[in-house]
Amino acid sequence: MRYKAVLFDLDGTLLNTIDDLAKAINAARKMNGLKEQDTELVKSFVGNGRVKMIQRSLANDPGEYDDRLLTRMLEDNESYYNSHCIGVTRPYDGISELIVRLKEAGVKIACISNKDNEPSCELISHFFGDMFDYVAGSMPGVPRKPDPAAILTCMDKLGVSRNECVYIGDSDVDINTAVNAGIDSISCEWGFKTRDFLMKSGAKKICTKPSDLWQLL
Repeated sequence: MRYKAVLFDLDGTLLNTIDDLAKAINAARKMNGLKEQDTELVKSFVGNGRVKMIQRSLANDPGEYDDRLLTRMLEDNESYYNSHCIGVTRPYDGISELIVRLKEAGVKIACISNKDNEPSCELISHFFGDMFDYVAGSMPGVPRKPDPAAILTCMDKLGVSRNECVYIGDSDVDINTAVNAGIDSISCEWGFKTRDFLMKSGAKKICTKPSDLWQLL
């Protein structure tokens, strides 16, 4: 095994969360008298954390929105999603088997996400038990990806150097995060972005399906 630690993004990489994310956005929109948005549109909002996701949702509506609406949407979305985050969310086919194989090989495994920390930890625990050595979602005072702060903290906690770990994700945010942290990256095309988008975003390696990741690692 080339790496001592494998770091994963969450949404669109380990778990297919898009249906539950869309339900939570639309629940908040309904509470605030707004029309629902389709899942494919919501998919384009994901990647930079909950605040940016809601801002993008509101920006897609005609006219302008005020700070009061944004605040209500954020509160309603957080409340709904934290209570319904598991829903129909599931690991992508082959991910659970890969995690087991990595653990059996003695590799340290981590998840670094821009999703809020509470649902990030709940989802990892629910689907993978205690197999992950480190999990970090978005927290106050810690810059979100593509800032490398969370990755660097993870590396310190795991006791690995830059050349001993790799970051796996499905977006341009993940590619840029790895670049900023000075570590290798692998992009996955089964998530929320297309292969063409990933290539244009500077992806060095792209994996077609989770079962192929082992060979790249």
